[in-house]
This record gives sequence, C-alpha cells and structure tokens, in this order.
Amino acid sequence: MISRRRALAATGGVLAVLGGAAAVDWADDGSTPRPRDVARAWPSKDRVPQQERRVLNVVAHHDDDLLFLSPDLLSDLESGAHVRTVYLMASDYVGYPKYMRDREAGVRAAYAFALGRKPSEWTSRPYAAGGVQATLWTLDERVSVLETRIPDGHMLTDPGAKRMWALYADGGSVQTRDGDTFPAQHIDRTAMVAFLQGVRDEFRPTCVNTLDPTADLHGSPMPTGGIHQDHISVARMVMYVFEGTPDLPVSYYRDYTITSEPDNLSPAATRAKAACFKVYTEFDPDAQRSRVYRTWYPKTYQVDERWRAGLVVPLPPPLRPGPTGNPSDAPLLAREYRLVNPASGLAVAAASGAGGALTLKPESHGTVFRTQAVRFGWRLVTKDGSGCLATPDPAKEPQGAPTVSECRHDPALVFRIRAGRGGYLVTVAGSGAALTADARLGTVSQQPEVGSPEQCWRFAPV
Repeated sequence: MISRRRALAATGGVLAVLGGAAAVDWADDGSTPRPRDVARAWPSKDRVPQQERRVLNVVAHHDDDLLFLSPDLLSDLESGAHVRTVYLMASDYVGYPKYMRDREAGVRAAYAFALGRKPSEWTSRPYAAGGVQATLWTLDERVSVLETRIPDGHMLTDPGAKRMWALYADGGSVQTRDGDTFPAQHIDRTAMVAFLQGVRDEFRPTCVNTLDPTADLHGSPMPTGGIHQDHISVARMVMYVFEGTPDLPVSYYRDYTITSEPDNLSPAATRAKAACFKVYTEFDPDAQRSRVYRTWYPKTYQVDERWRAGLVVPLPPPLRPGPTGNPSDAPLLAREYRLVNPASGLAVAAASGAGGALTLKPESHGTVFRTQAVRFGWRLVTKDGSGCLATPDPAKEPQGAPTVSECRHDPALVFRIRAGRGGYLVTVAGSGAALTADARLGTVSQQPEVGSPEQCWRFAPV
C-alpha cells in the first residue's frame, strides 16, 4: 500500500519540499530547546488566564496536532492550561495494529517531552460520551488525549467508502477498530454529534481548535500541498457541532495547504515544534524517513477571511438557531433547491434527455437539484437522481454549455459556492469558470468569474 507521504508527494505536497531550505533538520542543529522553553518561544495571545483556559483540540490523526496546531499546542501545554486532544481516527492506514499503537504512543511521548515528563506517567481508562465509547489517557489532571479509533480514510479514499467522509457527508455508519478499553462499535453522524457534545459538556472547554474545513475548496481542482479527506470531514463535524456556540470560539488551522505559504515562525518556535515532532517520529518510521514534514516546521496558519474568501462549506441543517459558519441563506447538505438568478428571476432548467444544454425558465419550472458533498466541493444532483449538473472542459470546449450528465467522480461535475453581491457564485472546481445566466437568450453558460449579477444565484429551497 502506498504510504500517505508518497501519496502526498504525488498530489503536489512534495514540490515545496525540494526547494532546499526545507531540508534543514531544525531538531538536529545543536540548538534544540529544553521542553520548558516552548511556551516562551511562542507565548499565548489569549487573554483568559492560563490556569482557567481549557483547550479542546479535535483532529483526525496522531500527528495532525503536532504539525498544524503547534506551536500554539505546545504553548498551551507549557503554560498551565487544561488541554485535551481528541483523535477521531485510528491512524491505522498501514501495519495494523502495530503502527496504530506506535503512533498513539508517539503523541504521548511528544506531549510528555513538552512537559518534561516521562511517557510512562500516562494512564488510561474507559470513557463514554453520547453513547460512544473511547479511551481516555491522562498525564495529570491538566493534560489528556481521547481516542475513538475510526479507521483511516487515506488521502483520496472513495467518498462512498465506510470511513469518516461518509459519516460526515451522508450520515453513514462506520465501524471502529477495537479500542484499548472498548470493543469495536458503529458510529454514525448522529452518534458523533452526541459524542462531541458530550465531550464538551464534560470537559467544559473555553476554546476549540481543529483543522481546515475549506481545504479542498481551493485550487483547480487540487490545492497546492494536497488534501486529506479525514482532516476535512473531522473539521466539518467540529464546525457543525460547535460553530456558533455562545462563549466557545472555534479556531481552524490549515494543514497541507500551508506548503506554499511563507515561513512565519521565529527560529526558537520552529526548533521547539521540530523537537517535539522528532520525539513523535521515533514511533513512526514513515514520518522518520520522510522529508515532506520539514516544510511545515517553520509555519502555522489559521483559516482567516482572506483564505475563506466567502466559501460556503457543505454542512447538514443546523443543530440550533444562530450562526453556523455559513451565511443564513446558504445551501445545506442533502437538501433540494432550485437555482435562481435574482437579476432575472429565472431558474436553471435541464433539457429533457442526457446532455441537453441548460436553459432559463420561470422559477416554478426550474429543475430541482439535491446537494451532495464530494471531494473538492459540491455536486448538484437532479431530484430523480438521473444526472448531475456538469460543464465541458473549457480547455477543449471554451464555449461549451453546462448540461446535466451522468454522475461520476469528475471535477467537471463539482462546484464551489461562494458568497457574492446579491447571491452566490457557483464556480466549476476544475476550471474556476462561473455559471452565468443570459436572460436575453434564455441560456446558461460558463464564463470567467467577474461577480456580475448574471453570475449570482439564489438557492431556493423546495
């Protein structure tokens, strides 16, 4: 089986690593910081007193926190905050069960190193929340990790596979691995919501950190650095459950897409991050051999407005009234809509028969589409399931009109939805072209995105 590092390289993540500077091993340069220097290298900017700060990290795999949430993670560990990290995935993509257990031991060793403690000081016990069982490891009353062991989804697993993506996108049930303190169990989206809510109620966090829910919504279609479906689906579940909760801020940390960003950490913070990750790699030979990770040592980036750029994240209907992370009138996952151009009041209508060009008709006669979350964006499926909204390859057919065609895994059938002026821009993942209404001709075309009224759409619920 191909390793996740080789897969990452194949999708572009290795490109920035071959540049030269990324080959420096900061952990071996003779200036590795002492564990207690970590907090001073990257002080927390949070105004909550550290002894009252309760940090809940929710990530996919055993290393995501060390690579992408650090050095904030290390600062929290060092500064007296209560820290709990939830690993939803088993980190078992190869060599089960030894590799999984080794990676679990690796993060415990790294956390202990950051605190100047011994890995042998960790203790485990059974844990349950919302009807889901897990294993809780504690180093002391402040520091703990929680594991549910959902099997890895690998880099680009079929979205229909019974993995975390299917749980998030379709509400499907996945079977976990056996845990240290629990037997294998089935978890669906409802159970995952109850579990995360139960962890929140028991741990009482003052903030939540996770990965980037927009990671696959950038690039045409693959963002620089690549993506991991597990990262995205975990981040979206966190967004779904916690976004908008009063007095509980959620921070989203970018992952592989920081590959092309400039370094932004001080030398001391970089060395601290690298030193802790090196402790982890002693338990993960795949990470030990790879040079890919080193490009991420000197940088950390959170999702901000520049990066988000108005993108609508595919999320299920909200759990409660109030903010969800998307605009209030944004489309929801697995719901039916007509696509209406507000400037003309006309809706997209599919011609009878596969491959027919789209036209514009009065809203009541528009085609009803059902939304799906797929890799790189949204898919719009006709209500009867007979086809998906699609566009020809603009490189081959620059004037090719959008159609409804057979559903398949193809960037030409995947769209990004982004808030615009007077509606939502619907752009093709594979090209960036925008769906454009021509009320005069009664047609729909794909044109370069300019944000004009002809390119703005309203998702009218059915």
